[in-house]
Amino acid sequence: MGAVISFLGAAVALIPAIYFLTLPLNSPTRELFIQPMLGIPFILYFTIAGAIVTLLGLILFIRAARAPPEAAYPRVVRQPAPVRIEAPRRPVRSRPRPRPTSPSEGEIVAEIEREIEEIVQSGEAVAEKPVEEEEAEERPVVEVVNKGQDMVCPHCGALNPLKSTKCAKCKKKLYTLKEGEPSCPICGAPLRLSKRISEDLFTCGLCFSELRIPQEIRDQLSLQ
Repeated sequence: MGAVISFLGAAVALIPAIYFLTLPLNSPTRELFIQPMLGIPFILYFTIAGAIVTLLGLILFIRAARAPPEAAYPRVVRQPAPVRIEAPRRPVRSRPRPRPTSPSEGEIVAEIEREIEEIVQSGEAVAEKPVEEEEAEERPVVEVVNKGQDMVCPHCGALNPLKSTKCAKCKKKLYTLKEGEPSCPICGAPLRLSKRISEDLFTCGLCFSELRIPQEIRDQLSLQ
């Protein structure tokens, strides 16, 4: 902005002078430019005004160049929380086996035993799936409400990509995660760095993602 103002001031000062030099000696406009006003030729007022505007533009340009850069903040993109959709279960069917036209008694017995064994194995596999799903549902899950896009270094304030463990600018570790400690599902930082922003919402201390932390994990980390 300061450079533009300086350019305009220089134009105001130089254009009338160049135009004056191109006029013929007996031109009325030339006589108007050299006519004194308050003891100063009229054309000098353009030069003085242009110099003032140019000086103002230089001052603004120097101030803008010396101004400290604004602190960068991570971008937060709002997106709906993921919804889990379970695929419908298909009934297990035993595949029919081709039988000989005239099987013997031993072959018939062996065939029956194989079919019974397949039915038993398929029934055990179907019975194990609900148990695994129930165990997964019992574990507390941290729900992501709003996902952050960058991680802010707590030492120098520089922005780093998600899942970073060391700052790309100051080379210091972003966080220290203990073994078995709950972490942010977006950036991997420990949840003990989270801050409460509402009754049931917390924000990650490094990527600023909005999280809904279960009460069991809150009690474990003593989050207030």
